Amino acid sequence: MAKFLGNAWGWVVAASGRGPARWALVAASWSAVAAAETQHVDNRCARLSDAEYEELDARILLLLRAESEARPPPAVVCTAQGAWLEWQGRRIPIVGRAPLVEEVVDLVEGQLHGEQRATEADPKTTEDAAVAAGQPMLERGAGTAPPLPAAGQPADRVALRPVDARGGGIAFGIETELPSDTIDAAVGPVFDFAASVGPLLLGGREAVRFTLSGRRVSYMDFQGLIAYGAPFDPDKRFGVVVRAGPEWMVAYPEGNSGQAAVVPVTDIGLRVAHHFGSVGVWLGVDAHVRLDDLSLRSKSALIANDVGGSFTLGAAFVDWSRK
Repeated sequence: MAKFLGNAWGWVVAASGRGPARWALVAASWSAVAAAETQHVDNRCARLSDAEYEELDARILLLLRAESEARPPPAVVCTAQGAWLEWQGRRIPIVGRAPLVEEVVDLVEGQLHGEQRATEADPKTTEDAAVAAGQPMLERGAGTAPPLPAAGQPADRVALRPVDARGGGIAFGIETELPSDTIDAAVGPVFDFAASVGPLLLGGREAVRFTLSGRRVSYMDFQGLIAYGAPFDPDKRFGVVVRAGPEWMVAYPEGNSGQAAVVPVTDIGLRVAHHFGSVGVWLGVDAHVRLDDLSLRSKSALIANDVGGSFTLGAAFVDWSRK
């Protein structure tokens, strides 16, 4: 740098001629050179060692000197809250994706090249360059521009709010049916599925329940359902369901033969649910209204309640695509 200043001084003296004007020009030139010499990267980062700062300063100044427009060097700031680059009235975050020196140099280079690309992409710049080269410019036609490719559509189909979700899906649970006078309490798995049709949900249910003690008895339901709200609508905390279909009761007495009976049944249920994204936890209370006597008679009569009750606890997997 001393050699550079000496050469600059010699050029100024040789070019300035003689007399008072000569010394005024020399003084002004020397001040400009000295001011340029004092411009360095402002180091406000304790994480930078002396060697790292010298490397950073040299590389940044080299980038700036290659630009046609003179720019002041940036400032590197590090605090307990984070690190950033202050330059030309902007604060550019330093996120730590690379060593500090490399990341700062990349940020400065990106800013310089980004401005250059923006200038080159400016339609006015392109037009001026074409006119200067004697090339014709394309004129805008009367037609409309083609639509943009639908690359972002799959992500747009996923609802971000429960109110925008389509709803429907599948639900699993464990159902417990209350005992009757002759049949003990029964427990078993249930499987519900539904799809949204406007504000309502249409689907079906399969359920199997087994007695825990006493005579071995099982219930099997295959029903269609109409529902509203929870658990298949993530925007609703409460819901109601109406189902209808056949119900079988099967008993296993001693020996190799079994007995079975089937009756039509209608169910009315209330639901409450809470959703965690596409998965919800729900609780249901159902009343089973059997439209005929569901009973088996052998050595001892097995008679189900005409109006039975059950409780269900389960999980629902809801469709979060847009409506």
